[in-house]
Amino acid sequence: MKYSTIAVFVLTFFIIAVIAVGCFSITIDSAVAIFRDKNFLTAVLFSLETSICAVILAIIIGVPAGLYLSKRNNYMVYIIDSVLDIPIVVPPLIVGVLMLNFLNIAALRSIYNFIFTFWGAVIAQFFVSIPLTVKSARNSFAMVPPVYEMIAITLGKKPFKAFWDTTLKIALPGISSGLILTWMRCLGEFGATLMVGGGIPGKTENIPVNIYINITSGNYEKGLSASIITIIIAFTCILFMRILYFFRKNEK
Repeated sequence: MKYSTIAVFVLTFFIIAVIAVGCFSITIDSAVAIFRDKNFLTAVLFSLETSICAVILAIIIGVPAGLYLSKRNNYMVYIIDSVLDIPIVVPPLIVGVLMLNFLNIAALRSIYNFIFTFWGAVIAQFFVSIPLTVKSARNSFAMVPPVYEMIAITLGKKPFKAFWDTTLKIALPGISSGLILTWMRCLGEFGATLMVGGGIPGKTENIPVNIYINITSGNYEKGLSASIITIIIAFTCILFMRILYFFRKNEK
């Protein structure tokens, strides 16, 4: 027990120390200047738009997929689960190269040219982050005893209504946590978004790409300032969602 306590405090201290050193390495003027940088603000807006669209796709596809996998227990499930691990274990840059090659197929390009576009970036972020939604949904649904849904049906509820009132509502907190992780993964996606979206300033440049361009062009302090501000924004969003969940849980 003491070892686990020490491990938590060491890990927390290390993360805070890394961020704190970054905060002390920038000046107030450089931090304020970031909010006046049109390219950075455009990158923030682009990141929010693409990440939200990717999460919506993850809800539509990932949650039902997680439900399907939670109800099955055969060799096919393990094969599918292994396939879904590919976007996580493979470096995002490689995923981006494969996505770029796939979206460059003539049949797809004749329908819509996704390469170096908004929707290309959305698809890249969705592809990289969807396993987080599927796995969280699968684990959340699997932890709900099927007897609740059966009782609801016995009491006269239709199958879908029984599922909605029991299984889905009980699994919702776990699914929500997975969606938060999915959103944060999309928000910070770099490799695949750069390859498919192109990282075009003012068009398909998200926050990580903007920071990369600043640092590689010699604007290190500007890139560092943008990094710290991004971390603060992300932490604030996560903390706000966790506080809402805490109060909602206590109300019950």
